[in-house]
Formats: sequence, C-alpha cells, structure tokens
Amino acid sequence: MVITIVGSGASALALLYNLLQQSPEDTDQATTIYLVEKRGTFGPGAAYAEDAASNLLNTKTGFITPFHDRPGDFFQWLKDNERLWQRAFPGFRPDPDSYAPRPLFGMYMQSRMAWIVKEALKKTIRIIQVDAEAVDVAKVGDNFVTRTNCTLSLTSNYVFLCAGTMPARQPTDAGQSGRVLATPYPINELPRTIPADASVGIIGARLSCIDAVIGLVEGGHRGPITIHSRSGHFPSVRGTQGRITPRLLTADHIDALVRQKGKLSLRDLVQVVVQEMSLQSNQITTFPVLPPSPPASLADYLDEEIALAGGARLWQAVLYATNPVIDRLWNALADGDKAELLARYFSTFMAYRVSIPVENARKIRQYLQQGQLSFVAGDMQITPAEDGGMRVATSRPGEDAGTCRDYDYLINATGSPRAVTELDSRLIANLLAKGTLAPHRFGGVAIDPETYAAVNAHGVRDPRLFVLGELTVGTFFFISALDINARHARKCALAFADAITQRRQPEDIELARHG
Repeated sequence: MVITIVGSGASALALLYNLLQQSPEDTDQATTIYLVEKRGTFGPGAAYAEDAASNLLNTKTGFITPFHDRPGDFFQWLKDNERLWQRAFPGFRPDPDSYAPRPLFGMYMQSRMAWIVKEALKKTIRIIQVDAEAVDVAKVGDNFVTRTNCTLSLTSNYVFLCAGTMPARQPTDAGQSGRVLATPYPINELPRTIPADASVGIIGARLSCIDAVIGLVEGGHRGPITIHSRSGHFPSVRGTQGRITPRLLTADHIDALVRQKGKLSLRDLVQVVVQEMSLQSNQITTFPVLPPSPPASLADYLDEEIALAGGARLWQAVLYATNPVIDRLWNALADGDKAELLARYFSTFMAYRVSIPVENARKIRQYLQQGQLSFVAGDMQITPAEDGGMRVATSRPGEDAGTCRDYDYLINATGSPRAVTELDSRLIANLLAKGTLAPHRFGGVAIDPETYAAVNAHGVRDPRLFVLGELTVGTFFFISALDINARHARKCALAFADAITQRRQPEDIELARHG
C-alpha cells in the first residue's frame, strides 16, 4: 500500500500517529508513505515554523499537544531536551502555565515527526519525506499521481490533503505595488523587508496581527503602525482558570436537544452556553440579548482585560470546553443560522474564543500608550496611493465620509480565508478547476464528515482522497485548536483503518452522493 500525504504540519503529524496506532504489529504488508512538504522542515507546518520568539502560543505549555492520548507531552519534552532549545530561547522558563514561543513548539513538532518516522519502521511502514510543493493530484486508473513543482511525480493508492493554513491570493493591482505583504509570516523577516521608519498598516486584528506588531517593534521598527479591523473587535486576554468538565456541552446533551427540537437556532446554542456557565458557577448567568459591542477605545479595553486576566474567567473555560463538540454544535444549527453566525457574529466569536496571553496584551497596550500604534475600526477600501504605497479609506456604519490613511507598506493579517476560491494555492486551484474538489457553502471544501473523503463537483465522494485541517472549516466550523485537529485526525485514521481491516477496500465502498 502506498499513501501520499500533502503537508507535514499538525494535522499530518496527528494523522501519522494514529495510522501507526491502527497498523497491526504482525503484518507482512509493507506500506510506503510519501510526506510532501514545500517548506523543507517536517512537523511544524506554517503555524509553528522557525520564526521570532515573540510569536507566543495561546494555549498553556502544560495543555498543548498534537496527540490525543499523550497529555503533557510538550512540557515533558521541554524538560527532557533542555540542551536542544535553551540556547535558541534563553528567556523561556518551562512551566505548565506558561505560554511558549510558537517556534519552540515547532522544534518539538519536528522532533516528534522524526520520532514517528523511526517508530513507523518497526511496523514495516516507510515514511519518505519529500521536500517539494505538491501542485496537482490526478486520478490515473485506480491510483493517484501527485505532481510536484520539481518534476517529481508520486504514484499512490490514497492521498490525504493536510495542507494547513494558506494565505489569501493577492489582488493583481495590490501585488504590483510591491508594498503589500500577503502574510506577516515569517515575522522575523519583516524588519528586513520594511524600513525601520516606514509607516505600516496592518489589515486584521487577530493573532497574526499581534505577532506582526510585536515582531516589528521588537525588531527595531520606529515608524507608525496602524491596525485596521472591520469589526472593531480585538482578542480577549487569557485568565488564570483551568479546564472544566462540561455538564451540558456534551455530545449526549446536544444530541438530545436535536431530537427534541430538530435543528437548533443561534439562540438555542447561546442558551446552552449560558446554562453551562450557571451550572459551573452555581449562580444564575444573564442571557445576553446581543453579543458584546466592539470597544470604543482599544487602550481602555486592554487595561480592563489585563486587570481581569489576573483571575479566573469562567466564560473562557466554558468556551474552551466546546472543543470536543464544536463541530456537533455547528451541525446542529439550521443552515440559515450558520450563515447568520458567519456573517454577523464570527468576528465577535473569534475575539472571545481565541484569547491572547497577558504578556502580549501588555506589549500592545504599551505601544498604544507610546503613540507608535493606533487602532482603526470600520469598513475599508484599499487602493494604491500616489507615492507607490497603499491607501486605506475607512468608514464606520452611519458615517457619511470616512478617513483616508496612506502607508508605505500594508500587511494582510486576516489569516487563511474561509472561501477556498480565495486561497493562494496552485494545488487547490487545480483541483477545483478539474472538479476533484468542490467549495463548501460555508468555507473550505466539501467532504464526507464521517470518513473525511473529498466530495467532488458532482456531489460524489472519492474514497481514495481525504481532506483534513483548515480545508474542512465549512463542515466543522472551527478547527484551529490543536486538540480539535488531533481529534479529527484520529477519527479519519480510524475510519480509514476500518475500511482496510474489514476487507472493504475503499474502491469497493459504495459511492454515494453527499447528503
């Protein structure tokens, strides 16, 4: 059996780990797995690539792991391998409640990938690491041929797309200016790309924006920096709370609600979260009629958030407790409510669900206080400026006229777009053009939610082509947390192993229209 896995980040690492667990010890069948990675480093992926130490994880060191059954694995690795990482990160002191630099976690991921490659050999599984970019996948007979950018073609029985986060495709006019960066990463390249006294605009206000601001300033940037946010929301700051055991946010309770009501509304979903908070706190929690408004002043907001971060914040623990069931909650919603959530409330959700460490909040607050950083909210229009830079015209709802700001450089920090047609990827563009993949209405590509098999443009799933990671956001809504990735990777590996071990070769599985 031959398998090709495109991408070697967190999803691929978790998938390999689970495939190995499902592989029998006494098999005589040799398996070859091609692991194709365009960055040349296997394990970290884009999220944890070598970069500035100021890029911090937003999950505590004692919790984060790509493996479903190895809690504390990262923290243990830090203690066992101090000589490997201490010189590169001399200021970091490992503690279960600390927030490690993301590139340090990347070192761990690379180490764990090397460990898996060795472990695989014990089960007659040979993992061949291919340093190349996959640009197309074509079906030839019963097999797939994965074509790369270096003329190498790989023939395999199965393909798993674990491509991870990808930047947005650049608008032609913006790209021609040479002053627009499609992504802030790698952060440590920003001071080399952008002159220290240049004015910089950053589009987006989530984690990649915070990485960019801190990386620029700590890299010696002296010019003004402005954050532009359409929604006006900014990430909350992580409190000191630990994990909770949910009582209502469970698969059984959600399934019971669906049996009782049919598809749920957004109000039903919020009600469950509020009831969970009441049960966890032993006091009545007010039902919010509307989501919180964006802050009028980012500086004041951060002052309050930093103060609150010194104590437990139960609502954060409740939101994090949705990780095991968040796709279940998403798929319990009616389609109209899904569309409303994405259109009206997604930015609010992300600001509260994906929080930041207090260290980073203090830095952003300091830059605001010093006057180097400013924050602008509202809809925006981006056009080339006369001097070769970029112009951002901003207006708030209800305003007759907005403000225009010109920048020497503009950084897109909005992250990977949900709409798969907006991705800057030759591979995905080719698969969409051929109809091998199909866009999902709510983002990413269409897949079978039980087997992770890709669903083509005709609505038929291909039992030899599988998709994991960011490309599945339409089906699963939120898959950015590492434990969620690990869960999906395990489920995919179990479904794949079940098809093999029950002598149901994937080509014999009935091709059914995606329902």
